[in-house]
Amino acid sequence: MPPWVGQNCWPEVGQINWPLTFAHALKAGAEVLDEQGGTDIYQLPPARLQIQQGLEQIRCLRLSEKGLYRWYAGCCNTPVGNSLAPRVPMIGLIHSFIVDPEREAKLGPVRACVNLRGATGQIPKSQLDAAPARGYVGKLMLKILVWKLSGQGRPNPLFSTKGKPLASPHILSPGEEL
Repeated sequence: MPPWVGQNCWPEVGQINWPLTFAHALKAGAEVLDEQGGTDIYQLPPARLQIQQGLEQIRCLRLSEKGLYRWYAGCCNTPVGNSLAPRVPMIGLIHSFIVDPEREAKLGPVRACVNLRGATGQIPKSQLDAAPARGYVGKLMLKILVWKLSGQGRPNPLFSTKGKPLASPHILSPGEEL
């Protein structure tokens, strides 16, 4: 059974079938970021994410015109996840959005660490030894291809069938908070 997702004012609203700037803009650093300034992100195909209520609360921001789509709950600024584009069948669901008490056991160990240059603290050796990012990126690209070919890119709860974002993206200005 997939883990329940939700946080803050969004308890148990869906089911699964970022960098520092995003977390700080939402004033969600304490809930999302670890001691090193990073966060765990669970990669899944869009067809496995079902938002069962509160869809009207979903908001989107981007750090630039062509940057990632960064999704959050507008009612409480809870980060939800990231996506590249509607044609890329992958959503990076932020771990703190998953409120299943067995989250760690169900998701398993960290498989790769990326963007380590932005770390704000000492990275534990266990994370450094997890897997080389290059190898993981190759595996992830293969997964994305399989998801695309098997039709798991649709439905995508964050984009219309015509590829338009569910919420009009707000382009974040440097230093801006929501």
